[in-house]
Amino acid sequence: MSPATMVNGDLSIDLSQFQRFPDILQGLIERLDIEGNYQLGSRVSIKLGDRHLSSKQVREIEDVLLDHGLYLKELMSNGPPFRAPDDPGEESPFDEMPYYNDTALVCRHLRSGQKIFTEGNLVILGDVNPGAEVVAGGNILVMGSLRGMVHAGAFGDEKALISAYRFNPTQVRIANHITRPPDGMFVEVDCPELARIRAGKVVIEKLKL
Repeated sequence: MSPATMVNGDLSIDLSQFQRFPDILQGLIERLDIEGNYQLGSRVSIKLGDRHLSSKQVREIEDVLLDHGLYLKELMSNGPPFRAPDDPGEESPFDEMPYYNDTALVCRHLRSGQKIFTEGNLVILGDVNPGAEVVAGGNILVMGSLRGMVHAGAFGDEKALISAYRFNPTQVRIANHITRPPDGMFVEVDCPELARIRAGKVVIEKLKL
């Protein structure tokens, strides 16, 4: 295992070989112990490869560094950049959002009978009207009214998210989990909402940015 390296007075540590967070944390500790001669108060850059960490995991890494008298400078990842939630004590649903390389952008309204499918993420700048259907292997974001059928995580990804500015679909599906509103029920919402899997069920909640 290669030790940490010094770059312009700061430490650089490559942990991209690890996929599981416990292994990342243990790898960090071992590299710091091997290096040993770093200057207290130095800043540390950590390479994570394609791994994306939650806010809680980032805090754990910061705690390890502080125990060694060091500070986190940056996390370098090929995945989406880390975004801390507004409330430091609250986990954001985007912390565990899956990352996909491909994102399809649709700049129009979808009428009844129209169907859109993409293997990655799907962003729609328009409305999804009743009778229309949108399906994505990744996450789905509708910057308008969602009133048709929507299916995220189509290949079985239960961490996929669905969000819309006006969320009133005829059917919501994430991976193999399905939910739909009762017949004749229409709920007008005045804020963006988010659908995700929690405890094995599709739940819909207000989107907190």
